[in-house]
Amino acid sequence: MSDDSLSQIINHLINGTINEEDHSELQELLRDDPQARAKFRERMDLEASLHTWASEDVLEAHPVVNGRRSTWALVGAVAAIAAVLLISFVWLKQSQRGEQTQIAEGPRQGLDPVIECGHLIQQADCEWKQIPPANGRFSRGLMELTAGVAELRFDSGTDVVLESPCLLKIDSSDSAQLLAGTVFVDVTEVSNGFLLTTPEANIVDEGTQYAVSLNSESTEVHVFDGSVIWTTTDTSSNFEDRIISGEARRFSRDAPHRPHRIPFGKRQFVRRVEAEIRAAAGAQLLVYDGFENLAGKLRRGRSGFGWAGGWESAGRGHGQLAEVIDAPNDSVFGIDREGHRLLSVQDGIDMRRKLDTPIDVSSHSSIFMSLLVHRTKSSSDGQASFQVLLEPDSNSPRYTRRHSVSWGITSKGAPYVNNAGKVLETAFPVPVDQTCLLVFRYAVEEPNSAATMRVYVPGDLVDQTEPTVWTVSGVQSARVSRFNSIRVNSGKDGVWQLDELKIGTSWSAVANSVAPGK
Repeated sequence: MSDDSLSQIINHLINGTINEEDHSELQELLRDDPQARAKFRERMDLEASLHTWASEDVLEAHPVVNGRRSTWALVGAVAAIAAVLLISFVWLKQSQRGEQTQIAEGPRQGLDPVIECGHLIQQADCEWKQIPPANGRFSRGLMELTAGVAELRFDSGTDVVLESPCLLKIDSSDSAQLLAGTVFVDVTEVSNGFLLTTPEANIVDEGTQYAVSLNSESTEVHVFDGSVIWTTTDTSSNFEDRIISGEARRFSRDAPHRPHRIPFGKRQFVRRVEAEIRAAAGAQLLVYDGFENLAGKLRRGRSGFGWAGGWESAGRGHGQLAEVIDAPNDSVFGIDREGHRLLSVQDGIDMRRKLDTPIDVSSHSSIFMSLLVHRTKSSSDGQASFQVLLEPDSNSPRYTRRHSVSWGITSKGAPYVNNAGKVLETAFPVPVDQTCLLVFRYAVEEPNSAATMRVYVPGDLVDQTEPTVWTVSGVQSARVSRFNSIRVNSGKDGVWQLDELKIGTSWSAVANSVAPGK
């Protein structure tokens, strides 16, 4: 800006005729240009001197009347001086406020551009003290959560869950600084990596899920999947520690180069926010999976809640897993699936996912499980079946096979239940190329148990309370005490699409129409 332009803007400021655009430009210039600040101070000093001189001249020019100089002259002089002081004070406060806003909110328009780094996925009962995300997007700067739980999705593909109270400084779309509190970090397959730093260390992921809890005395790191590398910010120590899945460390804030092994799994972390689904179903919904995996891979615990990890091959070795695909833009049984995903199971896939907490059957009179199932016509008349198994908590493969409770659909499309080896099926097949809702119940009647299933086809109204009539009812068998994992498989010629897997302790928790908060 030329000296003439600056002088003109200062004139408008002094005269009180400055507009908002010029005022912002002046503040920016005074912050960035030392010469402009010097010129501004010189002009303000000059104005103050002129007003002082003018007031002295006026005071001398007006005679004393009854021992007092002219009141109007005195008032005018004081007002002139006060005006200059007021202008300077207003400018100073506005400049300070601008600087404070810039510190809190990050770069302002006209300086460095605001760089958006991600968006808020979900939040539950949140209270924000500093910079709550606006319009679902967040930028670089501080985020302070004083109550509740919030889940952020960075544009790099990494998900971060904040557990209050938490203070997090966003640096970029793939890095952040934890200054206080607890976070759970999920570096998805689509991410190029994520760097989380603390005041004493850098935490570099190796394709992983981990949690970090930071207080005034120590930092804890728990790794759920993959591994992380802890390196101190003090380059003189040159310390590095690799923490792998199933391990946990505690580092003293004043000695971050001295790791202490601590028990893994004893500390609970919020790993996913499923606020809408949890709120709608309440505590009676124990397990949920909507198959909203970004990259279409399932080996990490990437979707739902109530799980100890991701889906794994139930056979020997790693094996093939099902594929996550885009769901059709439809609405089934009150669930809008537009823009969501589902699980495609075919080609004899057999996989398992362990529960975070085994279901103790003795604590509940019934266990309910529901699933949306789409049966695709097979290209042959071969093995096209589909089944879901509730596996008992046992280290014996033979016991697990003999005492698993299963339900599903035969190669001919008939729904069936299998209670510890006792199978019963219906004579009416489910329709092909249509999405059905299957609701399974495992009821405990000491010392036995009973397995039943209700099938809803498109157009059916889903019962709001537990029905008295079931599509298929199995015979009674000895009850299983605890279920530890869920297993899903299909025949080698089957093609099945699955969605909205739920396990709960009541009919309403799994069967009532609940639009997913995905």
